[in-house]
Amino acid sequence: MTVSVQPLSLAFLCDPNSIHTRRWTGYLAGRGHRVTLVVGQTQTVNPGLPAGIEVERFVPYNHRRMHLLGALDARRSLRGILKRLNPDVLHAHYLTVHGWHAWISGFHPYAITVWGSDVIVEARETRRGHLYARLSLGSADLVTGTSDYLLAVSVAEGAKPERTRLIHFGVDSEQFRPGPDPVALRSRLGLEGRRIIFSPRTIAPLYHHETVIEALARLPGDVVVLMTRHLADAVELEALQAGASELGVRDRMILVDSVPHAEMPDYYRLADVVVSVADSDGGPITVVEALAAGRPIVATDLPSVREWQDVLDPAGLVPIADAPATARAIETLLSRSPAEREELARRGRQVVEERAGERANMERMETLYRQLAARRRKGA
Repeated sequence: MTVSVQPLSLAFLCDPNSIHTRRWTGYLAGRGHRVTLVVGQTQTVNPGLPAGIEVERFVPYNHRRMHLLGALDARRSLRGILKRLNPDVLHAHYLTVHGWHAWISGFHPYAITVWGSDVIVEARETRRGHLYARLSLGSADLVTGTSDYLLAVSVAEGAKPERTRLIHFGVDSEQFRPGPDPVALRSRLGLEGRRIIFSPRTIAPLYHHETVIEALARLPGDVVVLMTRHLADAVELEALQAGASELGVRDRMILVDSVPHAEMPDYYRLADVVVSVADSDGGPITVVEALAAGRPIVATDLPSVREWQDVLDPAGLVPIADAPATARAIETLLSRSPAEREELARRGRQVVEERAGERANMERMETLYRQLAARRRKGA
């Protein structure tokens, strides 16, 4: 499908292997825009990049060199590529590293999409990180985020309020929707007759899977937890398995190697409850996907999560790393009648369609790109 007006040239500083940036840039390429990913010279680009996307290599800022020389090398490399590409807009996905490179390049207009930990945690860990965040956000022509909370943090870190916009990564509501029980998947995983808690976040300290395991030990024996080893922190995974063994629930901790994105809707449909108990989250796509699929959620009581759950199901909000509260919330959701679950699923999906539909959000983003490109042409 091509756009009815002149296509844009868009350059992205981003992780080329992230499913979120691949969906974002793939949508734009599918609309007929010229999309180029500008990635580090040694960055591996995995197979499966959406059609129509080009890749350019640059010399990234290298902290092992003297800081000034490293920054100058990155600036020179980026400027050469951007001069040749002459994009209408440069867009950095993730503030730390990618957003910093956008600022170092000196190119305008540039946009930054903040993701969560980049601006909530990483930008505040060191004085240098805090300075780079203020410079990058303060100079950005546009800053987008997936929650009001995330945008507020961005403003506190230097973004200009009038240049911030709420843009969701978006969910394909035709793909992520309520559906019949995925009997074949249930059989393949050997989960017939079990009630399933799906914990889809990466196994890493940030996501507190140990809390989920401790909660599991407090739940009836027919309840299991389903997790993925994909990108798991090896030390964290080993500790998690050891903890499950000590609590006597290792056989109820079900691990799969990975979940292909195309199969993710069926994994949500398999779940009786979806859990996401991170200690930091700027705008959890897991929550949005689960709501679109009609699944009840237990999630950490964080500002970005409250933006969804306060209006839908406050009973699913729990304190950070609180296993007893997490177990009680899961029990509450499991005990609901089919009619109650159906009504919650209907309301959750309605909210997702109103706020986070992929097409509507990407159309808004296209409009913002065009506004930035017009300003550039006018020399603003």
